[in-house]
Amino acid sequence: MIAPNLQSVVIAGASGVVGGRVLHHLLEHPRVGRVTAIGRRQLQQKHGKLVSAVVDLDSPSSVARSTPDDVALAFCCLGTTMKAAGSKAAFRAVDFDAATAFARAMRDKGAQRFLLLTSARASAKSGNFYLKTKGEAEEAIESLGFPTLVVLRPALLDDEGRRKEQRPGEKLALPVARAIFSVVGKTHRWAPISVDVVARAMVRLAFDSTQERVRFVENDKLHAIGA
Repeated sequence: MIAPNLQSVVIAGASGVVGGRVLHHLLEHPRVGRVTAIGRRQLQQKHGKLVSAVVDLDSPSSVARSTPDDVALAFCCLGTTMKAAGSKAAFRAVDFDAATAFARAMRDKGAQRFLLLTSARASAKSGNFYLKTKGEAEEAIESLGFPTLVVLRPALLDDEGRRKEQRPGEKLALPVARAIFSVVGKTHRWAPISVDVVARAMVRLAFDSTQERVRFVENDKLHAIGA
């Protein structure tokens, strides 16, 4: 049993580039007593606060069996790309099915605040499959009725060399975007954003005093909160 003044946290997607930074900041946070990181693979990282659990992310019951009963905060950093997934069905299996299964498990565990990483311009009405899937996940998770749901919508992520896989499109787009927004404004709503800034913002939003039941935090606000 952890001390009552410390928080028990669960994170899905800690092996990803944003999730990894979120995990780092959670482990350093003085109000976090334990972090359970769930995923399809064991994390190599070791820390006194960290428990790494291998689960079937498509199954709420599998997630529930591997997470504690005193969850206060849950972080969903699950996400892939169409290229990595290989098909629309495989993409949706991660960004919708696994994300909503995790959310259902965390609701049943009594999580008071759920933080969801999606994307700028996410909308269930979008004609873009990627953005539509993200928007549908937002709506499905909102319908679960968490006491507080915080949705983060970053624009183009600047991984600062942290990604292991090659993304030629982003590699070409980032220098152009950086040049444009160095003039327009580096914290503009559509400006590239560091993955570490997003991660710091996500952890800070977990502990703020918001009274909103559902809060959408757009890219420009993430720049400010995570600075």
